[in-house]
Amino acid sequence: MITEEKIYIGDIPCLKISCHEDVKGMVIFYHGWTSTKELQSLRGHILAAYGYDVLIPEAVHHGERGIIDYEDNPDAYLKFWQTIFQNLCEAPQVIAYARTWHDDVPLTVMGHSMGGFTALGVLTWNRDVQAAVAMNGSGWWDESDRRFRAGLPLKPMDFLPDLRQEISRWDPYTHTENLEGRSVLALTAGNDDTVHPMAQSYYMDKLYTLAGVRSRFITYPGLKHFVTTNMMGDAVDWLSDVL
Repeated sequence: MITEEKIYIGDIPCLKISCHEDVKGMVIFYHGWTSTKELQSLRGHILAAYGYDVLIPEAVHHGERGIIDYEDNPDAYLKFWQTIFQNLCEAPQVIAYARTWHDDVPLTVMGHSMGGFTALGVLTWNRDVQAAVAMNGSGWWDESDRRFRAGLPLKPMDFLPDLRQEISRWDPYTHTENLEGRSVLALTAGNDDTVHPMAQSYYMDKLYTLAGVRSRFITYPGLKHFVTTNMMGDAVDWLSDVL
């Protein structure tokens, strides 16, 4: 029987979803911008139904960690990236908890939108993670930043030089050497008008050239910025194949 409980890992509120069967692996699932951990519960239960135990951390500026005006640009745009950076800083703590829960099964990170950005960053900077699934996210943060800024009302942006420096510091695209021996699945809406799919496409093109990285890129023609049943099915099938 699948169970769900709310826990705290330090100051990080999380949902802990247990499959209580022969556990195939652990998944840390990161939610998107404006979302909450509770809104990802169904996806966590789907993963648990296929034999995965799941942790869903709540990001800063979301849910019980505080609500902001997500349309108040340029301040909201800065907080979007700061939330990703904070997810990266908190990831070792969440991973350590996952390893105390299960130390004998593979660990995957997964996420949608901002959570997809996060998942690829966490994989890049944490060797304990074996695989990542990014849904409508991006592994080339610098390119996504350029495309975001081209389409949003972001002036004035006095913080831009410092922000771009931090993006470059953590950008998965420029640290693909860290992925040796691990796996990446990108699931991307072909008509995504929120996160432009080309940045993810360029990132995956780079991964294809790396012999030590197992990667797959699936595009869903005509789909906008959503997670579909097919996406979840493709994610589960891929995890069964690579873990």
